[in-house]
Parts: sequence; C-alpha cells; structure tokens
Amino acid sequence: MEHAIRVEAGDVDVEARSQGEAGDLLARFLEGSPGLASSLEAYLEAADFVDILVRLPGDKARVVARSLTPRTLAWVMELADRQTLDLLVSSLEVSRLLEALKELDPDEAVDVLQKLDSGTRRKLLLLLPPEYRRQAGALLEYPPDTAGGVMTVSVPVLREWDTVGRALHLARSWNYDVKDTVVVVDGGGRLVGLAEVSDLLSRPLSTPLREAARRPRITVGPLEDQETVARLMLRYYLRRLPVVDGDSRFLGLVTIEDVAYILAEEAAEDIAKLAGSEVSVERYVPSRVVELVRARLPWLLVIYLIESITANVLKSYEHVLSRVAVLAAFIPLIMGTGGNVGSQAVGLIIRALALGEVSERSRDDALLILRKELTVSLAIAAVFSLVGLAFALAVSGSLMVGIAVSLTLFIIIHLADLAGALLPLAARRLGIDPASVSTPLITTVVDVSVAFIYMTIASMLLL
Repeated sequence: MEHAIRVEAGDVDVEARSQGEAGDLLARFLEGSPGLASSLEAYLEAADFVDILVRLPGDKARVVARSLTPRTLAWVMELADRQTLDLLVSSLEVSRLLEALKELDPDEAVDVLQKLDSGTRRKLLLLLPPEYRRQAGALLEYPPDTAGGVMTVSVPVLREWDTVGRALHLARSWNYDVKDTVVVVDGGGRLVGLAEVSDLLSRPLSTPLREAARRPRITVGPLEDQETVARLMLRYYLRRLPVVDGDSRFLGLVTIEDVAYILAEEAAEDIAKLAGSEVSVERYVPSRVVELVRARLPWLLVIYLIESITANVLKSYEHVLSRVAVLAAFIPLIMGTGGNVGSQAVGLIIRALALGEVSERSRDDALLILRKELTVSLAIAAVFSLVGLAFALAVSGSLMVGIAVSLTLFIIIHLADLAGALLPLAARRLGIDPASVSTPLITTVVDVSVAFIYMTIASMLLL
C-alpha cells in the first residue's frame, strides 16, 4: 500500500509516496552530508536506515554506520541483508559491534551472528559476557529455519510452586520480549504450562502458579521446520507456541510476531521459485549482478533444454506443417492456454498445502483433489473446445483444422490441470519444496505435450 512519509530534521524536509522513494531521497541527501545521519535517528526507524545504506556508495555508507548509536545500529544489523551486514562489520570496530549486539536479546543477536562468516562470529561470541554467550551459543546450535532458530528465550520463566505475586513482580520488573505470558516449569525444567498475565491479575497473589498455568495444546521440538510451526499456529489460533526438548524441558517460545517474519520469508522464497528462480535474493537493490545471474540462470537453462524437445517434435512433423501451414498459427495459443491452466492449479494446491488444508500424506486428500480438478478441468475444457473450434474455423476456413485445435485444447487442459494439481503433492511427499514445481516448469512440460498431441491429431485428420 502506498503511503506518505515525511521527515523533518533541521534543514531536512523529505516527503515521499513510497518506502523505496523515501529511501532514495534520504540516501541522496546523506550522500552529501553522511555525518548528519545521527540527527535523523529520532525521526527514522531502523528499516529506513537499511534502505538508505543499500543505496549509498560504500564509503558514504561506512560514515553513516559509524554515526549511528548502538541501539539503532543493533536493529539495523538485525534487519540488514548479508551484503549490507558485511559492510557494517568491515566499517566498525569490534567494540562498536559488541555494544550493538548487547542491545539485542540473545535470540535477536543470534539472528545477526548467523549471517556473519564463522571467523567473525567466533570472535564476537568470545567477547560477549559469559551468560549472554551461553544463551546465544545454545541458540546457534539450531538451524535458522527451525523452531529453535526462530524462538525467543526472552520470556519470564518460573517454577510451579512460585506465586502469582512473584510472577507479576517479575513481569513488571524485567524487560522481556514476551510480556503477556509467564512460562511455568517444574523442578527439572519440564514445561507445566503457560499463564497469561491478564489471567493472573484476577487471582489472589498467593495462588501457586501450577493452579493458574494451562497446559498448551501443542508443543514442538527445536528442529521442527519453521514453516510447519507457522502453519500450526495459524491453524489453531496460537499466539505463543512452546518449544521443548525430548524430555519436555522448556527451551523457548515461538510468538505470533515470529510467524509474521516466517511467512514473509517463506513467501519470498516461494515467489522466487514459482517465477523460475533457483533462490531468492534478500534485497534486490544491493544484489550484485553475479548473484542475480546465479539465481536465475540454472532454471532458464533447464527450461531451454526441455523446450528444445518441442522444437524437435515440431521438426519431425514438418511434412504436416508444410502441407497445412495454418496449423502453426494456433500453436502459441494452445500452449499459452495449457500453461495458464497448469499455473492456476499449481498456485491453488501450493496455497492449500501451505495453509494445511490438504496433506501430501493423505490418500483421501489426493483423491479429493483428483476428483475436484477432473470436474473443474472438464468444465474449462468444454468451454475452450467450443471457443477454439469456432475461432480456428473462422481463421482457417477448415473444419478439420478446427477439430484438431478443439481436441488438442480439450486434452491439454485436462493434462495441465491434473499435472499442476498433483505435482506439488508428489514434490512434498518426496521432501521437495512444492514451489519448485514452478510455473515455468509446468508451462514447459505443457509446451512439449502440446507439440506432440497437436501434431499427432492434425496428422491423423489432415493427411
């Protein structure tokens, strides 16, 4: 959504209609006076400074980074892509980096450390305070795309025999990331339940927490995939999801705020794959040309090689095309229709998988999809067959050409729809990201099928 941004700081007066435009205008201003960045901290968020840094030349970006306070620098480091973070690390003394990391909670600091090279990560970890280093080191054991990698440990944790009064005192006196929930554990650190602060306020202060805590309906292990965690929380309307180890010992909480980040990250990755890009780049503006080429070239080469099959199929039917040249005019039309049908089916099923509406492991779900898509494709194919027959007849003046186009459309729409609906299920079952069954791949497979089916039908009807 487009929105107005206005920044006023001394002689700075910038108004822009979008995030990108604001970043560009502010970057141009600071390029001339990079030392003034500190005067803008009261008016800008960390995300705004990231947008500025990625647009500035390296030497100017370094000056801006050095002028930021540790608190702002900490949030900029957490939001920055790897390339921008590398620039920050190379621009700042280790002491400044440590000051910034200490401004973050351990789980947030880990998000920064995971993006650094191993040497810099080890150096910073060794210089952190012992307790902070212990917590951060424990979190670094988990891959970043798992429940353990995204969970927060900045949450009040008390024993089951502690009282409501102690819980409320702790919630008031410490600055936790999670302020509305108290985690209750037993003497061995095993999860007893969660207590909402709003519920504790209505209870006598002497009430033991074991009486106020509610056993969570669902818990997850630290190695559970973050996308699975997000789906569980959305499906069951959970604001807080406990992460526990194999002995039910409490490790951390995944919050609904974490889910928002996970979904944005997964959506970016899926969109890149659906568009036929092998990987998604974190930010387009600072990305190097070589990174963009590396992300896009592999799929393009694969698709080109598959499309070459289409050329060979058409060449083998050269005798048909030479006798009835008008047949060639309808090939792009049929290929485009089949590709569009397959792309629609892919999008619908991937969305259903992402939301947990269907499961790749359920035979009933697969049969439901098969029945539903057969019915849908039958209706679409019937309409397109009639339209294709009328159009081909009007253009070519040949009934046989019209029938060839109509029959091909009928067959290819069924094939494209079923392929688009079932391939994501098969991919997920094989442990492959269903978004990898991308629109370009479906379109390419459809193109090869069209060439073979269309030419076969045409040769049978016209020769």
